[in-house]
Amino acid sequence: MTSTVLILATLDTKGEEAGYLKEVIESRGCRGRVMDVGILGEPLFEPDIKRQEVAAAVSGGMEEIVSWRDEERAVKAMSEGASILVKELYSRGELDGIIALGGTMGTSIALPVMKVLPLGVPKLMVSTVAFTSFIRPELVSKDLVMMQSVADMWGLNRITREILGNAALMIAGAAGRKQVSGEKRSLIGISTLGGAVLTYVFTAKPLLEEKGYEVAVFHATGMQGRALEELIDQGLIDGVLDLCPYEIINELCGGTCNAGPHRMEAAARRGIPQVVGTAAMGFFDWPGPPETFPPQYKGRVWKKHNDLSWEIKASSDEMTRVAEIIAGKLNNAKGPVVVLIPRGGFSDRDRPGGVFYDPENNELFIKTLKKNLGSEVKVEELDCHINDPEYAQRAVSLLTGMM
Repeated sequence: MTSTVLILATLDTKGEEAGYLKEVIESRGCRGRVMDVGILGEPLFEPDIKRQEVAAAVSGGMEEIVSWRDEERAVKAMSEGASILVKELYSRGELDGIIALGGTMGTSIALPVMKVLPLGVPKLMVSTVAFTSFIRPELVSKDLVMMQSVADMWGLNRITREILGNAALMIAGAAGRKQVSGEKRSLIGISTLGGAVLTYVFTAKPLLEEKGYEVAVFHATGMQGRALEELIDQGLIDGVLDLCPYEIINELCGGTCNAGPHRMEAAARRGIPQVVGTAAMGFFDWPGPPETFPPQYKGRVWKKHNDLSWEIKASSDEMTRVAEIIAGKLNNAKGPVVVLIPRGGFSDRDRPGGVFYDPENNELFIKTLKKNLGSEVKVEELDCHINDPEYAQRAVSLLTGMM
């Protein structure tokens, strides 16, 4: 069966480019279907889905949107209308991939549309502002591919043909690929940081695989935490070793590894088994050197992780607050939860001589967490470090017992 790629574009300003995308996509055996989300000018060619259909999905129609004389409101309406139609196309099996192109306007229309599609549906955004401060992480679909257009899309030339041709081949290849069939095993998600800080995955993953589970590891850098939540909500993950709540302390402190306010909520909402840990509590990430730290963080203990990231020690007040936040999320769980606490330390930074070693702060965190957890949430404490094999072995035993 022929795969269908939806091409989202403003045909009054990006008609040539959209037509070229369609031509290349169809040369690769896919069907190219164009949705026009332009507002004022005339479309360069007749699309498969007209702007009037997009507008009608969310308002009184195109005339009403134009009559507002409000650019921001009109762009938002077209984005919402396109989102509704795209969701319907996908639910009917009429969409196997999506590509969009634009500057700030086209990008702002397309990004929310991409987000209505589940993980795994190929999504490609060709944008003149792809890797700039315009693109905030929370605007981007978890598995979106962004491609920078180095020249403005103002008609076709040898530069834009090269960029758009590559983009068309990418989305056609992704949309046309066939899923490999096979036996479906229960999928376990594990949250962690890199192997220099946390090592329990090296023990837990093979143990789970020996027991017949499929394992997906999520690095707690913000975007992957959002992906973990979305995959749980889609029903793709059956149990979780959510041992690293690092994104929650980053969200509290305004750190880089921020997954937003709803991290560690999907598993509770869906009632899947979860073992929750305390990995990397005690510090958070900042995207610049000490001279860029805000006033409240200046003078604190810090560590340079690499050229992209500096780690800052959390205060006792922040440790108390994050423990309260985690407890509040877990108390809403509809399924079984065990909190597994390693009393010997929460990360490789948290050992005697380590830069963030602070047993008093850890004890405060543990006491606050236990005090605020409801009676339905079980707590188990181990006399070991979080990176000791004993911790990972017990985490796996607890989760598989609940599974």
